[in-house]
Amino acid sequence: MLEVFDQFFALPLDKWPIFENQSLAKSKLILRADLRPQVDMFNSDGIGLGLRDPLSVVKEIALEQEDRRRLNALLHAGSYDVYSVRATLSPLLSDDELAAIKIPDEDQEKLQKYLNAYSHGLLEVLLDGTDVVINTRSTLASVLKGEVREQVLANIAHIAEKLGITPPEIVVYVARLSEMILAVSYYRRVFEATLPRIQQLLKFVKKLHDVKGAESHFPGIYDDTQKVIELGRDTLLAMKHYFDGFMKVENFFATITPDKFRNLSEGLDAHYRAIGYLICFWQIRIDEWERKFAIAKGEFRTGTLEQRYIFFKESIDIHLDKALEPLAVMQSAEFYFG
Repeated sequence: MLEVFDQFFALPLDKWPIFENQSLAKSKLILRADLRPQVDMFNSDGIGLGLRDPLSVVKEIALEQEDRRRLNALLHAGSYDVYSVRATLSPLLSDDELAAIKIPDEDQEKLQKYLNAYSHGLLEVLLDGTDVVINTRSTLASVLKGEVREQVLANIAHIAEKLGITPPEIVVYVARLSEMILAVSYYRRVFEATLPRIQQLLKFVKKLHDVKGAESHFPGIYDDTQKVIELGRDTLLAMKHYFDGFMKVENFFATITPDKFRNLSEGLDAHYRAIGYLICFWQIRIDEWERKFAIAKGEFRTGTLEQRYIFFKESIDIHLDKALEPLAVMQSAEFYFG
């Protein structure tokens, strides 16, 4: 089971202060393979799922209109990662409420190696001429507040002059870029945590694909499993290409223009939605598979061919078309730097 931080298919409703109703806040939303979200009234590991239809829950606990609107919006979200939740609820929350939906500081510790990898080249440019040694705690935001702030601002002014951009614009760019690096680091961390399970699931499908004579008992099994294998392969390749390509962010100060920055910001917002959806898409199937076949950590029962095929059709080979658009977004992603 993925740890809560890494789960995009489930949202404990007390994770952020979204709802006034305490009965609802103690439950959890879970996305299932049929794309129908369910409310888990237990919201507790180890005691099974107390899944309920959201409409019946709304009637039973008599939600106020504001809570009802927020719940309804979340029922149509394609993923419950922090950025997808923010985007989904943005029209319904105050600025303070929206600001509270963020990656907790303690969880940002899990992202440090990714933050370091993406930020190092940029920090070298900003800290040029100082005695500061870049370490695992260095961030773009911190250098603007540190003891060498004046030298950093002088470097920013030099960059701005070279690019024909005002220094205040560059400062805004740095702040926004810091947010972008945090978001991409977050998605990369969760993708890499999910990756071994996606590979395990695809091996399960590949074994089903390779069963000799299965086509005579289950017509279409070969083509159906092949489609899932190809979708999985294309997803993994697109994700790896994206996260590796974002390393070009180190060239940001050499190439950025106002137009490029605007395109970058708009593009990344679309990328976040696509990444969140794709990771959630596979996590849903992984969760269904583990609940059905896992007998211990890393161990799975085989099941009969019929059991495996029925499960495949009901929980894996379902709504594959919904992943095609976000996959296309990732395959055509541009960063506008480097």
